Amino acid sequence: MLRTSSRAPNGRARPRAAPPVMPWGVRRSLLSAANDVRLKAREVLFHAGDAGDGCYFLRDGVVKAAVVAKDGQERLLAVLGPGSLIGELSLFDDQPRSATISALKPCSLWHMSKGSFFRLADANPQVYREALKILTRRLRQTNDSMVAQGTVTVAGRVARAFASLAQGLGEGRGNGMILLPNKITQNDIAGMAGVARENASRAINDLLRDGILAREGSFYVIARPDELADMAEI
Repeated sequence: MLRTSSRAPNGRARPRAAPPVMPWGVRRSLLSAANDVRLKAREVLFHAGDAGDGCYFLRDGVVKAAVVAKDGQERLLAVLGPGSLIGELSLFDDQPRSATISALKPCSLWHMSKGSFFRLADANPQVYREALKILTRRLRQTNDSMVAQGTVTVAGRVARAFASLAQGLGEGRGNGMILLPNKITQNDIAGMAGVARENASRAINDLLRDGILAREGSFYVIARPDELADMAEI
């Protein structure tokens, strides 16, 4: 929903990272071995710590990835939309699930067991290539987040969190505004931005005061997406 590039300090466009999705052609080749899974809003797909039994392709809907911090509060890590590959890490490292995945909207997914995935990938090496691209993009995003913690201001990191939510959840308005039609808490933003809740609260209040964000009932509205993108440096 946000624009796809901003301006780097040298004046040239800075490309925005592509979402971690698998091309439709590759996904279609996997469907013969996949099982259909349906989730209601707020239903959990799997919990952090569960054994990994395969991966999922999100066909329709929106899910969130979250963990529970030491203080018992949920920390939102990411919002994923249609086309996303979910749970692929456990395919390769045999470790438990690293986050809890739950539906923000009704979702339709395909589930593929580990054995089925590798049998098909062995027969079609493009599956491996596309999975590697997804893992690489996620690694780059993690690296970018780590760099941002030392080089990007709190306001910029909070803006990045809202920009990420807009990509997964945003509903466009005719006036160019973007509605986030799910209740997003300050803890959610703090967790995504990697900042203390108090700092996230101050940054959000500044965005509201400056008119970059607005409220529509209990929901946030990105009133000036271009300015948010500039703050987020995307």
